[in-house]
Amino acid sequence: MPKAEKGSVKDIGKRIKSKGLQKLKFWCQMCEKQCRDANGFKCHLQSESHLRQMKIFSENASGIMDSYSKEFEKCFMDTLRMRHGTTKMMANRVYQEVIQDKHHIHMNSTIWASLSDFCKYLGKTGKCVVEETERGWFVTYIERDVAKLQRDEALQRRLQAEQAAEKAALEQMERQRRNQAELASAKMEEVTGLQRKDDDPVIKVALQTNNATKLKRKGAPKLTLGFGDDDEDDHDGRDFGADKKINPDTAQIPDPDAMLEQSKRAAAERQAIETKKRQAEEAIEKQKFKKTRTKEKVDEETWLYKGIVVRIINQELAGGKYFRRKAVVDRLVSSFTAELTVLEPKEGKGDEITGDVLKMDQEDLETVVPKQSGVKVRILRGPHRGEKAKVKSIDKANFTARLKVDDTYLENIDFADFAQID
Repeated sequence: MPKAEKGSVKDIGKRIKSKGLQKLKFWCQMCEKQCRDANGFKCHLQSESHLRQMKIFSENASGIMDSYSKEFEKCFMDTLRMRHGTTKMMANRVYQEVIQDKHHIHMNSTIWASLSDFCKYLGKTGKCVVEETERGWFVTYIERDVAKLQRDEALQRRLQAEQAAEKAALEQMERQRRNQAELASAKMEEVTGLQRKDDDPVIKVALQTNNATKLKRKGAPKLTLGFGDDDEDDHDGRDFGADKKINPDTAQIPDPDAMLEQSKRAAAERQAIETKKRQAEEAIEKQKFKKTRTKEKVDEETWLYKGIVVRIINQELAGGKYFRRKAVVDRLVSSFTAELTVLEPKEGKGDEITGDVLKMDQEDLETVVPKQSGVKVRILRGPHRGEKAKVKSIDKANFTARLKVDDTYLENIDFADFAQID
């Protein structure tokens, strides 16, 4: 079939069609039809199909526009989240990525008249951090990941618990200080002995026993034990208390100073016992808190896993012959120590150190990142710690990568947070 003559209507139509996307003002969102020029768009506006769609639109104009607005917002936010994560990006660049899809929702069918209005809406609703500069509008996606929110909430609870524990300890120390100050400043009344002048008459106290209280045991039955008869003399006729007479001149009066000193010692002993008990309880609580913090710290700092590929960065080991050599983790000796097997160099030829087994600390190692996408790795830190993932893309400039775990995409994962699997 011969080509159309240059300058003919058919030739012009083919050249326009080859340009791809047409002018936005010739697009009908209700009919989802793109017209090439003003004449075609005018004819479309007069067509029966368009008039039917406009009749439907007139019955629920606000609802249809809200529906288009929600679809456009979802497409824009998905593009920003999946492609750029929490990176600060120009809004116009993200918009250009959105409209690359021929079936996208056009902005002239939404409630926003321009991209600036849409950016202001994102900032007011708290979905993005919006900033207006000389170059234009910039947006930053606000992460709403459930796992991240849970981590932040747990961190907040831990900080609040630490602050509460510190506050309680300070209050207890303040109470102890006040108690000690009160004990030191308390004025104890002095108790003195009986003071008597020489001309005072002598006071005599005569205590006599009452005859009615004298116990007589005459005629009482004799008490015998189960082991046999009691051969000793009984107490019949013995007058208890008859020989005990109190002499007021020789009676001993308790020393007030000794009584005061004894009461002070008893109070000091009680306070010392309470203090030791309180200190023991505080020591137990501190030990529990220390164990919890130690376990959390170990979980956050350790990243070694069996089967991952690492690189040795210790220059002093064996004179530096293992420096920058790759190895695979065979076994974990502890949370921070592992046994490694040295791998062959990238040239593919073994040498004298290939296959050597080393025991090294994670401070002398670093993760090995694959050079191409599609390689399986293991995540070493974060909410997906320990899970296997697949590399989708690598950003060498920012030392980050985009990973896929099942059906979830992880953006901007640092090179130190994952490692290649052997």
